[in-house]
Amino acid sequence: MTFGGGLIALRLEAYRGMVLAFCAGALVSGALLNVIPEALDLLEASQSRLAHQHLLFACGLGFLVFYLFEQAVHHDHDHVPDPNSVGKLHHKVGAWGALGIGIHSFFDGVAIGGAFQAGNEMGWVVAMAVLVHKVADGASSVGVMLSTEHSVQQIIGVLSATAAAPLVGMVAQSAFVIPTPVLALILGWFSGVFLYLGGTCLLPASQEAGHSRWLPVTTIAGAVLIYAAHSLAE
Repeated sequence: MTFGGGLIALRLEAYRGMVLAFCAGALVSGALLNVIPEALDLLEASQSRLAHQHLLFACGLGFLVFYLFEQAVHHDHDHVPDPNSVGKLHHKVGAWGALGIGIHSFFDGVAIGGAFQAGNEMGWVVAMAVLVHKVADGASSVGVMLSTEHSVQQIIGVLSATAAAPLVGMVAQSAFVIPTPVLALILGWFSGVFLYLGGTCLLPASQEAGHSRWLPVTTIAGAVLIYAAHSLAE
Protein backbone atom coordinates (compact mmCIF):
# COMPACT_ATOMS: atom_id res chain seq x y z
CA MET A 1 0.00 0.00 0.00
CA THR A 2 2.81 2.41 0.88
CA PHE A 3 4.81 1.59 -2.23
CA GLY A 4 1.71 1.87 -4.42
CA GLY A 5 0.84 5.30 -3.03
CA GLY A 6 4.38 6.49 -3.69
CA LEU A 7 4.40 5.16 -7.24
CA ILE A 8 1.13 6.94 -7.97
CA ALA A 9 2.69 10.21 -6.79
CA LEU A 10 5.72 9.59 -9.02
CA ARG A 11 3.59 8.76 -12.06
CA LEU A 12 1.76 12.08 -11.70
CA GLU A 13 4.96 14.10 -12.12
CA ALA A 14 3.23 16.21 -14.77
CA TYR A 15 0.89 17.41 -12.02
CA ARG A 16 3.69 17.97 -9.54
CA GLY A 17 2.17 21.03 -7.89
CA MET A 18 -1.11 19.24 -7.24
CA VAL A 19 0.69 16.11 -5.97
CA LEU A 20 2.69 18.19 -3.49
CA ALA A 21 -0.42 20.08 -2.38
CA PHE A 22 -2.27 16.80 -1.85
CA CYS A 23 0.65 15.39 0.15
CA ALA A 24 0.76 18.54 2.30
CA GLY A 25 -2.88 18.15 3.25
CA ALA A 26 -2.40 14.44 3.93
CA LEU A 27 0.72 14.97 6.04
CA VAL A 28 -0.75 17.73 8.22
CA SER A 29 -4.05 15.90 8.63
CA GLY A 30 -2.26 12.63 9.37
CA ALA A 31 -0.24 14.25 12.14
CA LEU A 32 -3.37 15.69 13.76
CA LEU A 33 -5.78 12.78 13.21
CA ASN A 34 -3.51 9.72 13.37
CA VAL A 35 -0.15 10.31 15.00
CA ILE A 36 -1.09 12.58 17.92
CA PRO A 37 -4.26 10.62 18.90
CA GLU A 38 -2.28 7.37 18.67
CA ALA A 39 0.40 8.81 20.94
CA LEU A 40 -2.23 10.07 23.40
CA ASP A 41 -3.84 6.61 23.52
CA LEU A 42 -0.45 5.03 24.23
CA LEU A 43 0.23 7.52 27.00
CA GLU A 44 -3.13 6.81 28.64
CA ALA A 45 -2.76 3.04 28.29
CA SER A 46 0.68 3.14 29.93
CA GLN A 47 -0.77 4.89 33.02
CA SER A 48 2.34 7.02 33.01
CA ARG A 49 2.80 10.08 35.18
CA LEU A 50 3.38 12.06 32.00
CA ALA A 51 0.44 14.33 31.20
CA HIS A 52 -0.93 15.23 27.80
CA GLN A 53 0.93 18.52 27.83
CA HIS A 54 4.24 16.62 27.88
CA LEU A 55 3.25 14.90 24.64
CA LEU A 56 2.16 18.17 23.04
CA PHE A 57 5.41 19.75 24.25
CA ALA A 58 7.28 16.98 22.41
CA CYS A 59 5.20 17.84 19.33
CA GLY A 60 6.16 21.50 19.65
CA LEU A 61 9.81 20.57 20.11
CA GLY A 62 9.71 18.43 16.97
CA PHE A 63 8.37 21.40 15.01
CA LEU A 64 10.79 23.96 16.47
CA VAL A 65 13.93 21.80 16.47
CA PHE A 66 13.39 20.94 12.82
CA TYR A 67 12.94 24.66 12.12
CA LEU A 68 16.16 25.47 14.00
CA PHE A 69 17.96 22.69 12.15
CA GLU A 70 16.91 24.17 8.81
CA GLN A 71 17.90 27.67 9.91
CA ALA A 72 21.31 26.43 11.09
CA VAL A 73 21.94 24.82 7.71
CA HIS A 74 20.83 28.05 5.99
CA HIS A 75 23.24 30.01 8.19
CA ASP A 76 26.14 27.69 7.38
CA HIS A 77 25.51 27.92 3.64
CA ASP A 78 25.19 31.72 3.79
CA HIS A 79 28.88 31.84 4.74
CA VAL A 80 30.05 29.41 2.07
CA PRO A 81 30.21 30.62 -1.57
CA ASP A 82 28.91 27.34 -2.95
CA PRO A 83 26.46 27.58 -5.87
CA ASN A 84 25.08 24.17 -4.91
CA SER A 85 24.38 25.15 -1.30
CA VAL A 86 20.64 25.57 -1.79
CA GLY A 87 20.39 22.13 -3.39
CA LYS A 88 22.37 20.58 -0.54
CA LEU A 89 20.07 22.25 1.98
CA HIS A 90 16.96 20.90 0.24
CA HIS A 91 18.48 17.42 0.18
CA LYS A 92 19.14 17.48 3.93
CA VAL A 93 15.67 18.73 4.79
CA GLY A 94 14.00 16.21 2.49
CA ALA A 95 16.09 13.31 3.80
CA TRP A 96 15.23 14.11 7.41
CA GLY A 97 11.57 14.50 6.58
CA ALA A 98 11.45 11.17 4.75
CA LEU A 99 13.26 9.57 7.70
CA GLY A 100 10.52 10.81 10.01
CA ILE A 101 7.83 9.23 7.84
CA GLY A 102 9.83 5.99 7.77
CA ILE A 103 10.18 5.92 11.55
CA HIS A 104 6.45 6.52 11.91
CA SER A 105 5.88 3.54 9.59
CA PHE A 106 8.25 1.49 11.74
CA PHE A 107 6.15 2.24 14.79
CA ASP A 108 3.03 1.29 12.84
CA GLY A 109 4.58 -2.16 12.56
CA VAL A 110 5.37 -2.15 16.28
CA ALA A 111 1.70 -1.36 16.97
CA ILE A 112 0.55 -4.22 14.72
CA GLY A 113 2.90 -6.67 16.41
CA GLY A 114 1.75 -5.62 19.86
CA ALA A 115 -1.89 -5.91 18.86
CA PHE A 116 -1.41 -9.48 17.60
CA GLN A 117 0.17 -10.36 20.92
CA ALA A 118 -3.06 -9.23 22.53
CA GLY A 119 -5.09 -11.49 20.20
CA ASN A 120 -5.64 -12.26 16.52
CA GLU A 121 -8.85 -10.25 16.32
CA MET A 122 -7.23 -7.16 17.80
CA GLY A 123 -4.20 -7.65 15.56
CA TRP A 124 -6.25 -7.67 12.36
CA VAL A 125 -8.25 -4.63 13.44
CA VAL A 126 -5.06 -2.63 14.03
CA ALA A 127 -3.47 -3.95 10.85
CA MET A 128 -6.42 -2.84 8.71
CA ALA A 129 -6.46 0.55 10.45
CA VAL A 130 -2.79 1.00 9.53
CA LEU A 131 -3.26 -0.18 5.94
CA VAL A 132 -5.95 2.38 5.10
CA HIS A 133 -3.57 5.29 5.54
CA LYS A 134 -0.42 3.71 4.10
CA VAL A 135 -1.22 5.04 0.60
CA ALA A 136 -1.02 8.58 1.97
CA ASP A 137 2.25 7.76 3.78
CA GLY A 138 3.82 6.62 0.52
CA ALA A 139 2.58 9.69 -1.33
CA SER A 140 3.80 11.98 1.45
CA SER A 141 7.24 10.38 1.46
CA VAL A 142 7.55 10.87 -2.29
CA GLY A 143 6.15 14.40 -2.01
CA VAL A 144 8.79 15.44 0.52
CA MET A 145 11.57 13.99 -1.65
CA LEU A 146 10.19 15.55 -4.85
CA SER A 147 9.91 18.97 -3.22
CA THR A 148 13.58 18.81 -2.21
CA GLU A 149 14.89 17.87 -5.66
CA HIS A 150 15.96 14.27 -5.07
CA SER A 151 16.52 11.90 -7.97
CA VAL A 152 14.06 9.17 -8.92
CA GLN A 153 16.55 6.52 -7.78
CA GLN A 154 16.84 8.15 -4.35
CA ILE A 155 13.07 8.47 -4.08
CA ILE A 156 12.53 4.79 -4.96
CA GLY A 157 15.12 3.79 -2.36
CA VAL A 158 13.49 5.84 0.38
CA LEU A 159 10.01 4.67 -0.66
CA SER A 160 11.14 1.03 -0.51
CA ALA A 161 12.57 1.54 2.97
CA THR A 162 9.37 3.26 4.13
CA ALA A 163 7.26 0.43 2.70
CA ALA A 164 9.39 -2.19 4.48
CA ALA A 165 9.50 -0.29 7.78
CA PRO A 166 6.23 -1.71 9.22
CA LEU A 167 7.47 -5.26 8.61
CA VAL A 168 10.73 -4.43 10.37
CA GLY A 169 8.74 -2.91 13.22
CA MET A 170 6.68 -6.07 13.63
CA VAL A 171 9.83 -8.19 13.86
CA ALA A 172 11.55 -5.75 16.21
CA GLN A 173 8.51 -5.66 18.48
CA SER A 174 8.91 -9.36 19.19
CA ALA A 175 12.62 -8.94 19.97
CA PHE A 176 12.50 -6.02 22.40
CA VAL A 177 9.98 -3.77 24.07
CA ILE A 178 10.10 0.02 23.78
CA PRO A 179 8.68 1.64 26.94
CA THR A 180 5.21 2.87 26.00
CA PRO A 181 5.67 6.42 27.35
CA VAL A 182 8.89 6.77 25.34
CA LEU A 183 7.11 5.51 22.23
CA ALA A 184 4.34 8.06 22.80
CA LEU A 185 6.83 10.93 23.12
CA ILE A 186 8.66 9.83 19.96
CA LEU A 187 5.40 9.83 18.02
CA GLY A 188 4.58 13.26 19.45
CA TRP A 189 7.97 14.53 18.31
CA PHE A 190 7.47 13.32 14.75
CA SER A 191 3.95 14.72 14.58
CA GLY A 192 5.55 18.14 15.04
CA VAL A 193 8.05 17.35 12.28
CA PHE A 194 5.19 16.36 9.95
CA LEU A 195 3.34 19.61 10.68
CA TYR A 196 6.47 21.57 9.87
CA LEU A 197 7.12 19.68 6.64
CA GLY A 198 3.54 20.02 5.44
CA GLY A 199 3.26 23.73 6.19
CA THR A 200 6.74 25.03 5.31
CA CYS A 201 8.09 22.52 2.80
CA LEU A 202 5.34 20.89 0.76
CA LEU A 203 2.90 23.80 0.50
CA PRO A 204 5.48 26.35 -0.69
CA ALA A 205 6.93 23.76 -3.09
CA SER A 206 3.48 23.13 -4.55
CA GLN A 207 3.04 26.86 -5.17
CA GLU A 208 6.42 27.03 -6.91
CA ALA A 209 5.67 23.98 -9.06
CA GLY A 210 2.38 25.37 -10.35
CA HIS A 211 -0.13 28.15 -9.78
CA SER A 212 -3.27 26.20 -10.52
CA ARG A 213 -6.45 27.40 -8.86
CA TRP A 214 -7.05 23.77 -7.92
CA LEU A 215 -4.12 23.64 -5.48
CA PRO A 216 -6.22 24.58 -2.40
CA VAL A 217 -8.85 22.02 -3.39
CA THR A 218 -6.18 19.35 -3.78
CA THR A 219 -4.71 20.21 -0.38
CA ILE A 220 -8.12 19.83 1.24
CA ALA A 221 -8.62 16.56 -0.67
CA GLY A 222 -5.47 15.18 0.98
CA ALA A 223 -6.81 16.09 4.41
CA VAL A 224 -10.24 14.62 3.60
CA LEU A 225 -8.64 11.33 2.52
CA ILE A 226 -6.93 10.98 5.89
CA TYR A 227 -10.15 11.86 7.70
CA ALA A 228 -12.10 9.28 5.69
CA ALA A 229 -9.47 6.61 6.32
CA HIS A 230 -9.45 7.46 10.02
CA SER A 231 -13.24 7.25 10.22
CA LEU A 232 -13.23 3.92 8.35
CA ALA A 233 -10.63 2.50 10.71
CA GLU A 234 -12.78 3.38 13.70
